Amino acid sequence: MRMKKAFKAMLAATACACMLTMPLSIHAAEPTDGLVVDGSLLTHDDSAEVTELFEWKFDNPESEVAPLGTYYATGHAGISKVSSKSVYITATTNCYENCDTVVAEVNLQRLEGNTWAYVTTRSKTGSNTGSVKVSDTVRVKSGYYYRVVSFHSATKNGKREVGSASSLSLYVG
Repeated sequence: MRMKKAFKAMLAATACACMLTMPLSIHAAEPTDGLVVDGSLLTHDDSAEVTELFEWKFDNPESEVAPLGTYYATGHAGISKVSSKSVYITATTNCYENCDTVVAEVNLQRLEGNTWAYVTTRSKTGSNTGSVKVSDTVRVKSGYYYRVVSFHSATKNGKREVGSASSLSLYVG
């Protein structure tokens, strides 16, 4: 009986020692849906889109924040799973009227640990237009969460208005 107790105590001590010395890490293939990392909810959804109506900040640091853009109306960002190795990313900038220059930029990011790492960027600039859309299908590594962050700007008569949007994230596995 004493031998059994001693053996159990030894096993418990060994297990505790192993647990204390073994590093704890979460691998990319371990989904953690429902957590929010840097403002993005982690999901297993097939697509995520966001359209933002912003309080626009003018490029001039001395100017005040306007309640809505004079020219710039909305910014849209989207990401969709195409397969276990690719995603479709998109960003659209919409204006109230034609502007001298309209820019839409979409940045694909991958969650690595607790940090969103840059994967790639696509952008498009239009002249004398009221809307610009950029999109592409991008190959990605399987087993990670991905999101898009978009940047938008509209310039007319030397006045530039800017904004950004960030999507929920998708697990691509």
